[in-house]
Amino acid sequence: MFSNLKSKTVLVTGGAGFIGSNLCEALLKLGAKVRCMDNLSIGFTQNIQAFIVHKNFRFIEADIRDLDACQHACQEVDFVLHQAALGSVPRSIKDPITTNAVNVDGFLNMLVASEIKK
Repeated sequence: MFSNLKSKTVLVTGGAGFIGSNLCEALLKLGAKVRCMDNLSIGFTQNIQAFIVHKNFRFIEADIRDLDACQHACQEVDFVLHQAALGSVPRSIKDPITTNAVNVDGFLNMLVASEIKK
């Protein structure tokens, strides 16, 4: 099923987080070109440190709330694996504005940016 990833480019948003970094690692092992987009607000560079020098890995420090950054990251990408979000119910209660901006507006930005132009 995943044998054709050698010619594919995959964007992983939230790629420096726990799930995202594990996806990046697995995709690299499958031969994909991986773009990791993360603003490092809750992700960690140590999660992706092992891939930084990999020839098929590119780190983009950017925020999904920035539509231009999302559109730039999506250029010439075959797949988008969207993992960027702010989790935690207590955090969302404490700061609902930021949680909404990231989880709703940021998700919408990724949908718009990854739309296939015909």
